[in-house]
Amino acid sequence: MRPARFRTATGTRAFGVVDGDEIVRLDRRVPSFESLLAAPVLPEPADERVADVTWEPPMGDHAKVLCCGMNFASHAGESGREVLDRPTLFARFPDSFVGAGTPVVRPTVDDSLDWEGEAAIVIGRAGRHIAESVAWDHVAGVTAMAENSVRTWQLHSTQATAGKNFAGSGAMGPWLTTLDEAGRGPWTVTTRLNGAVVQHDTTDHLVFDVPRLVAYVSAFTPLRPGDVIATGTPKGVGFRMDPPRFLAPGDEIEVEVSGVGVLRNGVVDELVTTGSTT
Repeated sequence: MRPARFRTATGTRAFGVVDGDEIVRLDRRVPSFESLLAAPVLPEPADERVADVTWEPPMGDHAKVLCCGMNFASHAGESGREVLDRPTLFARFPDSFVGAGTPVVRPTVDDSLDWEGEAAIVIGRAGRHIAESVAWDHVAGVTAMAENSVRTWQLHSTQATAGKNFAGSGAMGPWLTTLDEAGRGPWTVTTRLNGAVVQHDTTDHLVFDVPRLVAYVSAFTPLRPGDVIATGTPKGVGFRMDPPRFLAPGDEIEVEVSGVGVLRNGVVDELVTTGSTT
């Protein structure tokens, strides 16, 4: 099953299940997207087409988005960082993500927007203090994430919050694939910049695997359906190229996660109106 969130051709926010080139719209009979993640529904005839919708990130309305940094030893190595005994986590605001097909935004204050392709899990069953042995029972599925970073702002201090949360700088989707279809991994993560592969690895090389991340995160915060945990990016980011290569308007970034598909986004500059409060 491939649950998704989207806007219809008329602009209505909706959710449903992707079935090939069609979508079974479920928001008219299921209370919420989170409810859909928590319990399967019976199939019914499709009533939307994939080509006619605008994707939104497949997460809850008030999702916690937790990301694990340096979770591939290869990426830690290229960054000159040590692999620690516990996960390195940071939070992202939901509005820092766009859906598939919507361009990510290079902010006006800085041009160091860098790519980071990742596999991200979406929680389907609520829990706190979840044991590693049952962690998979709380995972609805996996999606692709462009967990992009504005590097200069990320390095303003020891805290990465600013560089990770520029509005619309990251992307997620197009949908999530439930575990009955995607399995429990390993998932292959491939990032392409304008068609050229820049990152490629599999999640069996994670320092902290999915059960460990779920257990660790749920030890300090309750997890709810629709919450997201990003598992980390492989080596190959633009910041570590010689010379560094950052995203610019006209670029196209793709993140492919096996079992999910391709998250594809262009890049545009932020539009700023003088005196704007938005």
